[in-house]
Amino acid sequence: MKIVVCLKQVPDMESKFKIVDDKKVDESQIAFKINDFDNYAVEAALQLKEKHGGEVVIVSAGPDRAAKDIRQAFAMGADWGMHITDPAIYEGDSFVIASALAKAIETIGGVDLVMTGVQTEDLQAAVTGVMVADMLNVPHCTNVVKINTADGKAFTLNRELEGGLNEVMDLTGPAVLTIQSGINEPRYPTLPGIMKAKKKQLDAKSGADLGVSASSRTAFIKMFVPVSDTMAEIIAGAPAEAAAKLVDKLKNEAKVI
Repeated sequence: MKIVVCLKQVPDMESKFKIVDDKKVDESQIAFKINDFDNYAVEAALQLKEKHGGEVVIVSAGPDRAAKDIRQAFAMGADWGMHITDPAIYEGDSFVIASALAKAIETIGGVDLVMTGVQTEDLQAAVTGVMVADMLNVPHCTNVVKINTADGKAFTLNRELEGGLNEVMDLTGPAVLTIQSGINEPRYPTLPGIMKAKKKQLDAKSGADLGVSASSRTAFIKMFVPVSDTMAEIIAGAPAEAAAKLVDKLKNEAKVI
């Protein structure tokens, strides 16, 4: 089995964010890490590899610092990877990035399964995986929480729906799966894995190498911190007095009762 996992490096959401010139975030105070949902995808791919053999390939688009997290996936057990280091690609919109990922997967060849996280922690668009599937002209399944396969070719999948429901579907590869959190418990890299990761193959590619045009379908206008125009009011006093004040405000100010 040859499995490709699309991985993205994202800001740690606990970092302090500061917007500069309405266009970008000051990265000097930000820590970066593997997108949490992609971690589950890496683990799911490694478990399939351990059962059915083959290799796991990491494909990522991002600046040079993203190589650190690609190699973390190597330390977990992935075999080699491809790093799209072209700013025109990784600074583009989801369509541009999906186009580059799809071309990279095509150059790898013989891929049985592509996995992505269901979404990224920073943009939360949840569109890149399904775009890749469309560009590769293969079936896809989103929000996957369970994977069963006897031969690595035909899959029975559970996908999470709203309201706590699960849908079970059968799918034959090659295909794209977007992996939901909670499907597994991602492993920690071992010391031998970390040492081996330093020597594993990581190919750097540009948009030109992949034949991808960095032509975004969306325009970036402005970045800003949302400002709330409402405030909470704390009503002090004894319970009976506070309740009376609340009822009065709901009736005469909010006019909802």
